[in-house]
Amino acid sequence: MAPTAKGRATYHHGDLAAALVEATLEIIDEVGVRGFSVAEAARRTCVSPGAPYRHFADRDALLAAAALEVARRLRAIYLETAAETGSAQERLATVAGSFVRAAARYRGGLDILFAPGLRATHPELRDSTREFVDLLLPSAFEVIAPGEGPATAVALLDALHALARGYVAQLLEGKFGDPDDVVEGVAIRATQAARALVAGYGVPSGPVGEVARDR
Repeated sequence: MAPTAKGRATYHHGDLAAALVEATLEIIDEVGVRGFSVAEAARRTCVSPGAPYRHFADRDALLAAAALEVARRLRAIYLETAAETGSAQERLATVAGSFVRAAARYRGGLDILFAPGLRATHPELRDSTREFVDLLLPSAFEVIAPGEGPATAVALLDALHALARGYVAQLLEGKFGDPDDVVEGVAIRATQAARALVAGYGVPSGPVGEVARDR
C-alpha cells in the first residue's frame, strides 16, 4: 500500500498504533518477518521513522502487537463459524477450518503469532493462546470419553492445533494450488479431518457434521 494523505490523517487522529499494526501485517505478507522493518511501516503510514517508537519500544514490540491483532482476528473467525454449530464436536472441528481461513487472509500473521522468540519476551502472546484454549476447553470436556480427565481434554486440543497447523502449512506452500483459489476447499478438508480426530476421543453425543459438512 503506497503512502497516502490518509495515513497522515490517521496519525493526527491518534490511530497511528493501529495503522502501524496494519502496515506491519501487509509488509510481513509481502516479504516475511525477516524482511520487516519499522522504517518501512512508518513510510507506509506516512510518518517519520521515529514516530512508531512513541507507541512501540522496539521492532519486536510492534511485531507482538501485530501478532495480537492476528489472534483477535482468528478468534473472531472461529466464533463466527462456531456460532452456527449445534454440538461440541462440531465446535471443535471448526477450529481447523478457522485456522485455514485465517491463514489465507493473514498469511504471515500466523508466523508471528506462534514465533517462539516473540512469545518468550511478550507474555501477552502466551496469554492470548491461553484464552483461546480456555474458550475451547468446555467443548473438549464435553466430547472426551467418560472417565477421562483434564489431560485428555488438553491432549485433544493439542492434536487439533497440530492438525490445523499442518493444513495451514500445506496451504501456504501451495500444495493444493493457489491459496486464494483453494482456501475454502482446504478448510472443508481440514474440518473433516478434525471431525474424525475429535470423534476418536469419545462417543459423539449428537449428529456429526450437521453444519461443517457443507463448509
